[in-house]
Amino acid sequence: MRESFHGIWPIWKIAKKRESRLGFVLTVGVLLAPILCTLYVVTNRIAAAMDHVGWDPKMGLDDQIPFIPISIFIYLSLFFLFIPLPLFCMSNTERARRELMLFGQALIVINLISYVVFILSPAEVYIRDVAVLEMENQTGLLKEMYEGMWVLDKPYNAWPSLHVTVATVMTLFAIRCWNGKPGLQWGIGLMCVLMCLSITTTKQHFAWDLITGWALVAAIWFAQIRPGLQHIETSLQG
Repeated sequence: MRESFHGIWPIWKIAKKRESRLGFVLTVGVLLAPILCTLYVVTNRIAAAMDHVGWDPKMGLDDQIPFIPISIFIYLSLFFLFIPLPLFCMSNTERARRELMLFGQALIVINLISYVVFILSPAEVYIRDVAVLEMENQTGLLKEMYEGMWVLDKPYNAWPSLHVTVATVMTLFAIRCWNGKPGLQWGIGLMCVLMCLSITTTKQHFAWDLITGWALVAAIWFAQIRPGLQHIETSLQG
């Protein structure tokens, strides 16, 4: 069981057959999509339909963090920058392929854990009302972006923040791929921090969601990713 958890799972069999880097990365993305997207929407709707709040994670810090409308552009970078990161940073080597599959497995575990929390301990992100009130009398692109986001994403699925966990995991992968390129490593690291902070400045999440998101990534790093990387290193040397 331990070996299978730290090794490469059978679900990537189709991806392994792709010879091109682009084909491999896209296949991995297609395999991850149902977990990263479909199950998120399903649990988000279930939590909203239950109309039940397990607890209130709001802290005093949440009142101190201002609503910054323009930060939605950074918030949405999860979709146009962080999720597609392997397309920009990954080389077509056996090591990089195995590591992408390993990090994909970590995302699966993180998402499944999060979905269980969303259903068993739902928290309504009622601080979104601050943003709704401020954007009420606004016009233009920013208002349309917020209103579109609010229609698609109900104020649940709060903690741990998947925006934080997914962006951080993908950033850790990119930093490994860009080994020896400190400019790119620091750049994506800074963007990751800004994106994670933007979940609070858009009032999409509580500060608690950010904290628990990073805590979950840390736990998965030590329990799954780091041992998996060691397993890859050993297998490549053998």
